[in-house]
Amino acid sequence: MSALTDTSPSPTPSVVPAPTRPPSVGTTISAIAQRGGYKLLRTPQVAGIAIVQSLVFLFMFRYVIGGAIGVGGVAYVDFLVPGFVVAGLIFTAGGSAVGTAEDAESGLFDRLRSLPIHDTATLTGRVIADSALLVVVAVITLGVGFLIGFRMSGPTFGLLAALGLLVIYSLAVSAVFMVLGLVAGNAQAAQGLGILGVPFSFISSAFVPVESMPSWLQPIAEWQPLTFMVNSWRGLLLGDKVVQTFDHSLSFYVVGSLVWCAGLGMVGSFFALRAYRKE
Repeated sequence: MSALTDTSPSPTPSVVPAPTRPPSVGTTISAIAQRGGYKLLRTPQVAGIAIVQSLVFLFMFRYVIGGAIGVGGVAYVDFLVPGFVVAGLIFTAGGSAVGTAEDAESGLFDRLRSLPIHDTATLTGRVIADSALLVVVAVITLGVGFLIGFRMSGPTFGLLAALGLLVIYSLAVSAVFMVLGLVAGNAQAAQGLGILGVPFSFISSAFVPVESMPSWLQPIAEWQPLTFMVNSWRGLLLGDKVVQTFDHSLSFYVVGSLVWCAGLGMVGSFFALRAYRKE
């Protein structure tokens, strides 16, 4: 008797998909930064409110308060606009802190932490997106400053150098305010913490000369980071007639502002990373 032959098909071996490599740091940074950009495009009222707020305060200082403030050797509008543009980064960055708190509260960061991506790259992309908004608002404010009477007296390359420094300032400020957004817990608390940065804009050379402040306050105002940033920007845009009124050279303030930005960026990144991993 012949043996029965098994004609049933043999089982197909399961195919194990090849493991995919996690995205690179650059890809993650680009994706997070693009997400921030798309979010701003979908909610243009965020940028719109920041621009309107900046311009309202600029008009108030120019036409309401400016008439009572005197500065030597230069018109107040020329003194005001560079200082206001740089100091205005703090006003705008408060919204960045709120946005970071909203993302944390919504669970976005929980989902990102579950992915095989670098935490540092996630935070870097967020900082780039926030700083882009700061730069846009600052450039628009500067443009309106020209319309209300501001005039450059420095060389053309001074404007290009000033804009380059503005990008660096924005990155440092965004890193600091991202920490506030991460530790706040919710958007309302982040808004309150963001307001705490406003006094630093007034205790600086942004709106009045440091020499007009009480003697005990002058060292604080003179050596805080915002004064270095304001003086470097003001010196680049207005040239020698303003630099001659400084206690130090223009290069001193430019280098000093870069050192301050590096320090603030490193400290902000360190604490932001700790808060992000604990959140």
